[in-house]
Amino acid sequence: MGGGLTILFTNIWLQQYSGSEVVTRDLAVGSLRRGHRPIIYTPAIGPVAHELIDKGIAVVDDLRLVAEPPDVIHAHHVIPCAEAIIRFPEVLVVNVCHAFAHWLEAPAHFPQVGAYVAVDEACRDRLVHTEGIDPARVVVLPNAVDMTRIPPRARSLAERPRRAVAFGKATLVAQIRAACEALSIEFATIGPHAGLEVAHPERELVGFDLVFASARAALEGLCCGCAVIVCDERGSAGLVTPDNFAALRANNFGLRSLTTPVSTEGLIEQVRRYDPDDARRVCERARREADLEKVLDAFDLLYGQVMSGARASPVRRDAHEAAVARFLHAYLPRRPNDPRWPWLAERQVLDGRIAELESRLADAARELEQRSVAGRAAAELERARTDFRAAELEQARTDLRAAEQRLAIIKRSRLLKLGRWLRRFRGLPLPY
Repeated sequence: MGGGLTILFTNIWLQQYSGSEVVTRDLAVGSLRRGHRPIIYTPAIGPVAHELIDKGIAVVDDLRLVAEPPDVIHAHHVIPCAEAIIRFPEVLVVNVCHAFAHWLEAPAHFPQVGAYVAVDEACRDRLVHTEGIDPARVVVLPNAVDMTRIPPRARSLAERPRRAVAFGKATLVAQIRAACEALSIEFATIGPHAGLEVAHPERELVGFDLVFASARAALEGLCCGCAVIVCDERGSAGLVTPDNFAALRANNFGLRSLTTPVSTEGLIEQVRRYDPDDARRVCERARREADLEKVLDAFDLLYGQVMSGARASPVRRDAHEAAVARFLHAYLPRRPNDPRWPWLAERQVLDGRIAELESRLADAARELEQRSVAGRAAAELERARTDFRAAELEQARTDLRAAEQRLAIIKRSRLLKLGRWLRRFRGLPLPY
């Protein structure tokens, strides 16, 4: 459909460059290029949000600040999705699910949701088979990569891998480094888990021959022209080849693909399957099929269907109110040990522990200061004692020299007197 829509995107956070944050960024930037007006609501503003703000995209952490209703809501994550629906109950929604099990990726059960989108078959099964959503309302749209972000490679793939990188969740797999060291392959890591978060990892990835990654990170590695071994802490799917690409992409290079336990020996075996010609063919197919522009086309079509087409349906007030009540019952924290918000009890324990540690730290700081003061006083006393002893010794030496001088004078005086007496006794003349 044509451009000009005001689209409200939601995401639980826009802080780290990973997962749904990158998806949200790319969708918003791509929508802006098409003439839409993207707005993003996130309760947690961070570097990703600031990058979007620098591009002229409105980002808010308070929906009350959005004074004009959007044309459609493109929602990630159930909490901000429900907030947006409650704020704009007349606006219809496309709700996207990115994970099979994570609680935040649960669907929002509101009548305003005209279409549920799953990024792979596992997510589709979650929506249909564990959440009871009508299959007709579910669309599978695999992840995509913004090809405009990917720079050209400075060099072609090496005949055998010389440089390898663990990207995203794969950085937590220690066996990858061991496998690369065993094969004398230069190894690096990229991603928040590795302490090296970069806003545009594609600029780094194009310099590697081999990428270890899973899910969307694996897709980025393929689109950057690298050979990719799909793995993370959950397991391994092996090297991506022209033969297995379709099956792996249908499973988003994720959960259902990771069927083999990770081992150093297994990774070494997969690295030895590296073929630069196969990797180039897979890259061409990935760039063709996973181009963000195709996904934006599909979302534009969905927006139109939800707003006024085949997926449009009136929202009854009683249905909306029932959905709000369901949402509040499911997600409103009621007590610290509520199993739906388990970290509330853990937070209480941690807060108590933090307070205890801070108290102990303060006591230790005071003790250290006291010891420091006592140490300084002892040092001053020792210096004073040393100075006093030195002064005493010098005075004693001075007194000794004076006494020796007086004694010499006395001795000299007595000898003179004795000599005169002897001269008189003998009748000798006295000296002058």
